[in-house]
Amino acid sequence: MKAALLRVAALLALSAPAMAADISPGLWEITMETRVASAPGFAPAPFHLTQCFTAEDARDPEKAIARVANPGATDCTYTEKNYSGSTLDFAMQCAGTFAIQSRGHISFSSDSMDGTIDSKANVGGGVVDTQNRVSARRVGGC
Repeated sequence: MKAALLRVAALLALSAPAMAADISPGLWEITMETRVASAPGFAPAPFHLTQCFTAEDARDPEKAIARVANPGATDCTYTEKNYSGSTLDFAMQCAGTFAIQSRGHISFSSDSMDGTIDSKANVGGGVVDTQNRVSARRVGGC
C-alpha cells in the first residue's frame, strides 16, 4: 500500500504544466514531498528525479512534464489552466488506473518551479488524498 501511495504521489506532484516561453531547455532536477492525509504517521522520503528538457520540450512544457510525471497514469487531461504572470493554477484529471484528480498552484521562472498539488487517487479500492510540494530547478545542460 505504501509503495502504491508513493507511486501515486509521484504521478500527481510532477504533473504541473508551465508556460513554454518561461522554461529553459536543459537538465532539470525535480523533488517532490508528499503528505497522505489518512496516514499522518506515514512520512515517505522526498522523491527525486532528473529530466532533460530539449528546446522542443521547452516549447511544450505540459507535454514534457506529463511525459516524466505520469508513468503509469493514462488519459490525463488538464481541465483548467489559469496563468497570472509567472504563476499557473490548474486542475488535472487522469482516467487511467488511479483515476487521479488534482489541483495545483505552480510558480515558475526560466530556471525553477515551485508549488503545491492536492490530489485524490483510487488506490486499493479506496480514495487516497495527498498534499504534495514540488520544486524543480535547472541544473545545467543535457
